[in-house]
Amino acid sequence: MRDNYRIGSIFGIPLELHVSFLLLLLFFFMYSAFTLNPEPFIYIVMLFATVTLHELSHSLVARRYGIRISKITLLPFGGIASMDEMPKDPKKEFAIAIAGPGFNFIVGGLSLMVIAAFGGLGEISPFFELKIRGLMDLLVVFFKVNILLGIFNLFIPALPMDGGRVFRSLLAFKLGFPAATEIATGIAKLIAIFMALTGVLLPNLWLIFIAFFVYIGATQEGEVSRINLMLSGLKVKDLMSTQVVAVDSDITLEEFAEIMFEKRHMGYPVVSEGKLVGIITFSDLSRVPREEWSIKRVGDVMTKRLLTIGPEEEAFEAFMRMARAGVGRLLVVDEGRLVGIISKTDLLRTLEIMRLMRY
Repeated sequence: MRDNYRIGSIFGIPLELHVSFLLLLLFFFMYSAFTLNPEPFIYIVMLFATVTLHELSHSLVARRYGIRISKITLLPFGGIASMDEMPKDPKKEFAIAIAGPGFNFIVGGLSLMVIAAFGGLGEISPFFELKIRGLMDLLVVFFKVNILLGIFNLFIPALPMDGGRVFRSLLAFKLGFPAATEIATGIAKLIAIFMALTGVLLPNLWLIFIAFFVYIGATQEGEVSRINLMLSGLKVKDLMSTQVVAVDSDITLEEFAEIMFEKRHMGYPVVSEGKLVGIITFSDLSRVPREEWSIKRVGDVMTKRLLTIGPEEEAFEAFMRMARAGVGRLLVVDEGRLVGIISKTDLLRTLEIMRLMRY
C-alpha cells in the first residue's frame, strides 16, 4: 500500500495526500453523513484548503530563491513542502519559514475586515466555538482556522515546525547554521517531551501524535546537520570510485549475473555503442524470474532515468540527492562523460571514519 496519493498539482507543484489524511477525510465524511450534520466535514475540508495554501506560500518563496519544490504532502497535523535543498542562508530560511504563518495571518486579517464590514464581530466570541449556522459563521470559522494555524506553526519554536525554523534562522545569524541546528533540535526535543507528557496527563491523543512528529522531525534535522558538517569541504570527486565497470545493454541477464558475481558491485552503468543509456542494479535483476535470465537482456530491465552528479559538487549534495530519490548510487558525469560512480556505501564509510576521528 502506498503512503501518498497524488491528487493534482498547483503552480506546477505535485499535491499529495498522505493515506492517513485520506482516512481522516473519509471518517469525517461518513460521520457527517451518518449524523446528518455537515459541520465536521466542512471543518476538515476548510483545514485541507488552508494547509494547502499555507504550504504553497512556503513553496513560492522558496522558488523565488531558486529552490525546487518536489511536492507538497498533506498530513492530518499539517503539511510538508518537500524542498530539494534546505537554505543555509539564515535570511532565506527566515523568509521561507515565515511565509506560511504570514499568509494565514494576512488571510485571517482580511477575513476579519469582511466580518466587521457585515457587522459580524460579535460572532467571533467565544473564540474556540466553531458553529456553522450560515454564511457569516462559515467566514468566522475560516478566520479562526487561519489564525489558529498561524499561531500554532509560528509560536512553537520546535523544528521541523515553522517556529523552529524561524528560531534556528535567528540563532544562525550569530552562531552559524550547524551550532544553531544543534541548539534548535535540542529545544525541539524538550518541547516534544513536554507535549507528550501533557498529552498523557490530559489525556489527549492528538497532542501525543504531534509530539511524536516533532521529536522524530527534530532528530532527523539534527542528524542531517551533523552529516552536513562532517562532509563539509569534501567533493564528489574525493569519494567516488573511478574504476567504473559498465555493462552493455545487449548482454543477457545471465551474463550480467556472472559479472555481478565476479565484481561484487550492486549497481552498474549501462552503455550502448559507447554511450551511457541507463543503470542496472541487483534490485532490477531480482525482480526478473530466474528462468527468464537467459532470454531477457540488460536493456529490457535497466532504469533509463539517470541520476547524475558532477565531480565538483559537494559530497553532502550527493547524500541528499540519493536520500530524496531513494537510490543507492549516482553516476558521476563531467561534460557528458562518465568519470565515476558514488554510492551510499562510499558516503557511509566516510561518515564512519569522520566519526572515529571526531570522537
